[in-house]
Amino acid sequence: MTDSPAAYIVDDDASMRALIGVTLQSAGIEPVFFASADEFSMFKIPDRPACILLDLQMPGQSGLELLERHFESTASCPVIVVTAHASVQVAVKSMKLGAVDFLEKPIDRPTLLAKVQAAIEKDRQRRTAAVETQEITRRLNTLSPREKELLWTVIEGKSTKMIADQLGISARTVDHHRANLMQKMQAANVADLVRMAVAANFKPPRP
Repeated sequence: MTDSPAAYIVDDDASMRALIGVTLQSAGIEPVFFASADEFSMFKIPDRPACILLDLQMPGQSGLELLERHFESTASCPVIVVTAHASVQVAVKSMKLGAVDFLEKPIDRPTLLAKVQAAIEKDRQRRTAAVETQEITRRLNTLSPREKELLWTVIEGKSTKMIADQLGISARTVDHHRANLMQKMQAANVADLVRMAVAANFKPPRP
């Protein structure tokens, strides 16, 4: 993944694409242009921080249809809807379909830049969290069944004695398993351990 940000501009108006492109380039954001929703539908989005600026009113497939058919609320990066025909109904529908923001034409350049930068930062944070979650999941997969049991009891906030009674082992054995658990998960403390388990959506092991 490259850390260089991009904005994918989907608009049939060449002058609008140019205006948006110049504005974004001035802030170090690479503009990538598409003259139609159909053209964008064939594009494979690279693995980099980005957002999509999507015009709603276009010949052929509309922006809303692209949201409905192509993304189905799971766009790989944030979508900012751009339109000259704004309405509350359209805004609500586009948000329900996965858009994160709404921008009216004629476009105010500072507002455009602020919205795009916010969307890209949101995408960057999402990608960072996804990488962290993958690493946490990898660590969880190294745990033994007993260590997974212990992890769940720690999440439940149980004391060493309560854990020992529940698992039918000594307190010393609990401490031994806990030390191994902390080492494998690379956790600084119990709070860090719980945070990682929650981030990875850790579930209680089956009996």
